[in-house]
Amino acid sequence: MSDDRPVLLFGETYHHPNILYRTGFLVPDPVVVVDRGGSDTVLWASALEEGRARKEASVGEVRSTVELDIPAPRAGGNEYDGWAALVVAVCKEHGLSAVDVDAEFPTVLADHLRHNDVDVRPRTDIYQQRRRIKTPQEIEWITASENAGMAALQKAIDVIAAAEIRDGLLMHEGRTLTSADLIFTVENHLLENGCSTVDSICCGGPESADPHRTMSEVIRAGLPIVLDIYPFDKQTRYWGDMTRTVVRGTPPPEVMRMWDAVLEAQQAGLDTVRPGANGRDVHHACCEVFKRHGYGSLGKGYRDIESDARFIHGTGHGLGLEIHEFPRVSEADVVLEVGDVVTVEPGLYDPRLGGIRIEDLVVVTETGCRNLTTLPKTFRLD
Repeated sequence: MSDDRPVLLFGETYHHPNILYRTGFLVPDPVVVVDRGGSDTVLWASALEEGRARKEASVGEVRSTVELDIPAPRAGGNEYDGWAALVVAVCKEHGLSAVDVDAEFPTVLADHLRHNDVDVRPRTDIYQQRRRIKTPQEIEWITASENAGMAALQKAIDVIAAAEIRDGLLMHEGRTLTSADLIFTVENHLLENGCSTVDSICCGGPESADPHRTMSEVIRAGLPIVLDIYPFDKQTRYWGDMTRTVVRGTPPPEVMRMWDAVLEAQQAGLDTVRPGANGRDVHHACCEVFKRHGYGSLGKGYRDIESDARFIHGTGHGLGLEIHEFPRVSEADVVLEVGDVVTVEPGLYDPRLGGIRIEDLVVVTETGCRNLTTLPKTFRLD
């Protein structure tokens, strides 16, 4: 916090990671949090959630919104009028004339607070430094999600490895193998292990040249299949993230050349990760490898290299209660610190042949980094 201004948070915690981070309370309905720092944190919950909050929330005090004697937020025709009355009443109860809010705080509630003489200052860095440096417990939770994801990813790889090749397509259990088959295999295994995800990428052939395309119409023999899995644990809500690219059947020489370049680039990126290193240096280490292999990237100094296959995104990102969080490993000027958990995931994408991406999740340590993604990097499944 800055200038001794308390932080005011509002929202449910399934989709508002700052509130979950500060309270440890997983709740589907909005709560209000007043954070003055340290243990001086008050969570306001409805009568429905008050009892559970007292048992589960990691805050200094839990109070019930019943104390405020205002209409239930959903009692009127406009739900946000009710929530506005709640946050105004909370500020009056605490004697707050100025608060900091995060970027997810609803504008309509901020307007109501200002109308009631509460100065509202939005900030984009609330808890950013604290959340980026992971505790040993957080690293355990992330590792558990990563392990579940690797096991699920291996299941999909096993299906591809066992597939037959017929007329240039992969066949599974007597019919054409589809992206939907692979996604079901992955996500079913995640659910069996207490995890879920918002999506999975199991995309092959030219379609995989779009890095975030989740599915292709068919799974072709001899062309790369990108498997990007990002699970979160349904209890802790911490994420994992990993990508492997595989091929079943004989790939064209250009695809093998792309694979060799991506594998080398990823290792160069991993070798650059250490405390004090700039994330930009990690990114450029990957770009330099691609440059030596004749492939262009988006960054200045690399974008003029003409090639069919190109590196068209950043090298990585932070991860924790969100799948993408600070710090970014890209052209951004960010110095890595011990306790950062980041991905290293360079890739090459050719619209004719498809994409190749390899992604590991690492923890920045005193001497370099520790790789949480131990799944082998095997391309050909012949």
